[in-house]
Amino acid sequence: MDNSSVSRRNFLKTSAFTAGAAVLAEVGTRQVFAAGSDKIKIGLIGCGGRGKGAVDNCIKSSPGIEIIAVADLFEEQAKNAKKSFEKFGEACKINDDHVFWGFDAYKKLIDSGVDMVLHAGPPAFRPAHIKAAIEAGKHIFMEKPIAVDPVGCRVIIEASKMAEQKKLGVVCGTQSRHRTSYLEVMKRIHNGDIGELTGGQCYYVSGGIWFRDKKGAMANVSNLEWQCHNWYHWDWLSGDQVVEQHIHKIDIMNWCFNGPPKKIWATGGRQTRDLQILPLLKDSPDLKRMGETNGHPNMLGNIYDHITAEMEYPNGARCVSISGHIAHATERVDERIVGTKGESNCSAIIKGEKPYEYKGEIPNPQVQEHTDLIKSIRDGNPLNEGIRIAESTLTAVGIRMSAYTGRELSWDWLMKTSQLDIMPKDLKPGPGHFPPIALAGITKLI
Repeated sequence: MDNSSVSRRNFLKTSAFTAGAAVLAEVGTRQVFAAGSDKIKIGLIGCGGRGKGAVDNCIKSSPGIEIIAVADLFEEQAKNAKKSFEKFGEACKINDDHVFWGFDAYKKLIDSGVDMVLHAGPPAFRPAHIKAAIEAGKHIFMEKPIAVDPVGCRVIIEASKMAEQKKLGVVCGTQSRHRTSYLEVMKRIHNGDIGELTGGQCYYVSGGIWFRDKKGAMANVSNLEWQCHNWYHWDWLSGDQVVEQHIHKIDIMNWCFNGPPKKIWATGGRQTRDLQILPLLKDSPDLKRMGETNGHPNMLGNIYDHITAEMEYPNGARCVSISGHIAHATERVDERIVGTKGESNCSAIIKGEKPYEYKGEIPNPQVQEHTDLIKSIRDGNPLNEGIRIAESTLTAVGIRMSAYTGRELSWDWLMKTSQLDIMPKDLKPGPGHFPPIALAGITKLI
């Protein structure tokens, strides 16, 4: 899936939408989803497990949803997705000429007659793909995170402003924002039930992650294509674990404070990741063939396995963030917020002067986020979460940048000044893109 035809830097330079406001308003009036509309045709970009899950969630969420197109970098992935969606019966309307693959597959899907794009490919591709879909007048459901660097986050922010003008829905897969228990607790936190917020902690520490060796169906693809298949292991594709996974908990901290931190300071490293992966490659010829970078085989990736950060919010409250993927370590995935009158786990319980415990039903939030999006579109008042999730993604990106460089960062610098753009400029089958492992104090802050 290619972004070579879309220059993110040029987009940032030419993103003044006011000149086209009249055109955008006209486009908005032509949206097919007036209140009470019937069918919504969806298309999926990124046909892995999460993509298939998102289609399942969307179809279960609301009546009148039809999947009509799929796109993936790999032909086999796209064709397997079409076949798997046949279980939906009449809701699956994918013709053979609506199964797309290759680096330009996203363009073909956007032009295939879909009303809404579900994007679940690697995070690196989201800025270019989402921008193109919104320009084409498509509603969006996108998985988290929405970018891997500050330049990409700004693309999503500007594209989300465009979506607002075009009256397009934009929802992201940070499903806690659509979970009833979180919503009830957060309402009370924002009403002051635990007083002024003074600090907190958030954690996403879990076991080792999957690794896809360059064998089987992948044995004969180019190194860059294989990297996209094994995307989690490079910062330019996944953003690192703190961006790709810990974004859920970082977003909840930002939710508590109604916005991002003003300062970020972090440290981290790569302690056990190679030891987790090497046993999987004992019979792999690629280990010798692909060379080494900074003493590590290139094919093992360049992301860290642990990062710890401090986030200081505008009111002076400081929150600790701990994240990582470490095999056999004690796992911890939760959060805690503390105020002058109490504390909360954010998800169900408040302790203190105004105690509270949520005991109601909790519909599946991964389905509910689609329910909320579809309803908002049909009601003519589409949800737009684009700027909010871009800010939380940029918070996570800032934590990674701080850990990689050893530098404290300000939010203003991240949002307005950083020019970090880690996406390769010419994505096509060929040599891989193997950045070195970052070394704090040596890696430059850009």
